[in-house]
Amino acid sequence: MTLRFEDWLSTQQERKDEIGDLARIPDMQDVAQQTSKRKSDEHMEWVNVVIKIAQPGHIAVFNDAWQEFLLAKQAATTEPPD
Repeated sequence: MTLRFEDWLSTQQERKDEIGDLARIPDMQDVAQQTSKRKSDEHMEWVNVVIKIAQPGHIAVFNDAWQEFLLAKQAATTEPPD
């Protein structure tokens, strides 16, 4: 199973930083539930979401969140299976 951004983002809601704030935006949570499950450019899909519904300051936060997500995704794919 491949880690998807919406799954990662939903686990960040308890954070006490800007990424946690982004994860708690109701519209971001709604979009996470509606994103396409088909093979697509996940990053571009989320960039479009952030541009449409978030405040301008959230774009930089999204970029930081995306980088953390990529690290988590890489770690998840390199861990040996149980």
